[in-house]
Amino acid sequence: MKTRAPYASAAALLGAVLLLAPAAHAAPKKTARTSQSSSKKSKASTVAEARRVAVLASGPHADAARDVLEAELARRPARYEVVPESAVRAAASRLGQDPTQPAGAAAVASELGLSAVLVADTATVGKKPQVRITVRNGKDGKALASPAAARPATEKLVPAAVKRQWTALERGLLKSRAPEAAAVAPTPPKPVEPEPSVKPATPIAETPSTTPSATTPKTPDTGPSRKPVAAAPKPDEAKAPEDGAPTPQELHSAPLVEGAVGLRLFGRSLRYKDDVFGVLRPYTLGADVGGFALPGAPQVSGDITVYPLARLKTGALARLGITGAIDQSFGLKSTGSTGAVSFPTVAREWQAGLRYVVPFGARDRYGFEITGTYGMNTFRVDAVDGERPVDLPNVEYKTAGLGLGLRAELTEKLDFNFRLGYLHPLDSGELSSDAWFPRMSAGAVTGSAMVAYRLNRFLDVRLKADLRRYFFKFNPEPGDPYVAGGAVDQYPGLSLQLGFRY
Repeated sequence: MKTRAPYASAAALLGAVLLLAPAAHAAPKKTARTSQSSSKKSKASTVAEARRVAVLASGPHADAARDVLEAELARRPARYEVVPESAVRAAASRLGQDPTQPAGAAAVASELGLSAVLVADTATVGKKPQVRITVRNGKDGKALASPAAARPATEKLVPAAVKRQWTALERGLLKSRAPEAAAVAPTPPKPVEPEPSVKPATPIAETPSTTPSATTPKTPDTGPSRKPVAAAPKPDEAKAPEDGAPTPQELHSAPLVEGAVGLRLFGRSLRYKDDVFGVLRPYTLGADVGGFALPGAPQVSGDITVYPLARLKTGALARLGITGAIDQSFGLKSTGSTGAVSFPTVAREWQAGLRYVVPFGARDRYGFEITGTYGMNTFRVDAVDGERPVDLPNVEYKTAGLGLGLRAELTEKLDFNFRLGYLHPLDSGELSSDAWFPRMSAGAVTGSAMVAYRLNRFLDVRLKADLRRYFFKFNPEPGDPYVAGGAVDQYPGLSLQLGFRY
């Protein structure tokens, strides 16, 4: 009997282990389910807090910038919900706002319940393209992040430029908040109408005839059958801007025609250099101040530039224009060397050519001009009783020129324009004839500065100062009728004009 006790104790211990093992094995499973359930709840709460973000892109590489930004947002669906750009453009058109500016971004965000607006500008600054991205807060439109612009940037380099800025952009996105008034509340479920009571089916033998009779009571109408109700469109499914609605880019697009007409006061001073025999008479029209004639003689002046493809194309050719200008004097008189006789005098200048404008800067507020022209400048003293001053040559400068210009929108009302050019004289009239200086060489420069005050969308008042200066080297030889080293013939002007733009 004593030898059996150890075996009995071992059997009891083995039975206890077999009873407790299933319970110990089942306990961890319950813990795993609890952990999985809490993880699902945490994920659901994170999805519910996703920010609504829209991407607005402009410039030559807008498509590339928009695609990479929306791809970065889509990679984080738990954080961001992407709203199509078309919805933002449509809301901005309805509100009459620019969504790239603080006030416009806040207005559009309030309309669509956006937490942030990503504004990507790929415009060219100077000669280098750039990628500048700004995160605007939906609550107030302020810039939460605006990393330094990446340049140079081509279409292939745009994705890399965006990804380099993404860390700073996401810090701004995480700070963004949607306007309180525009918080998108979940749509409450529509109460389900109770189904009409269904009458039990009548046996076939008792089915009444479908043709009503006078003795058969009419079956009461249980109401119209319910049709499925289409779900209301979401804000991000709003339609794109209607055709003809102007965008901010269109507001600064090339005009169809622009120009000005008004009164110009001008002067003329012709001065010779190294007059060996002292027989060449200088000429001055207007008050002479140190050899410079002040503007005082009247002219009617006007210019016009037509952009024939401005309404047909939105590309580079929309900025190519046909330009022309004319200045015509009236009532001018010139005196001879004695001053006893006044001779009728004609001063006229006209130019025609092509002009190309290259816009740049924010919202195309600046423009660079390139102008090529052919023109003629005439200053002629007519004869009286068959006689005219023999010591004053009539000039008729035929020129081909190239000019550069800069135009700028200084404020909402003030514009500025500066032009500088070179003219190559092809002919100088009597001054280059055999009777005066047949071996002469010549050149000319022009310059102007103009300030315009806009009266409305179409009209402005312009004040313009300009100068045209011809310079000559005569290259005389023994036996020439006149001997001089050279000359300067310059025409200053001051104009007051009414400008127009359409």
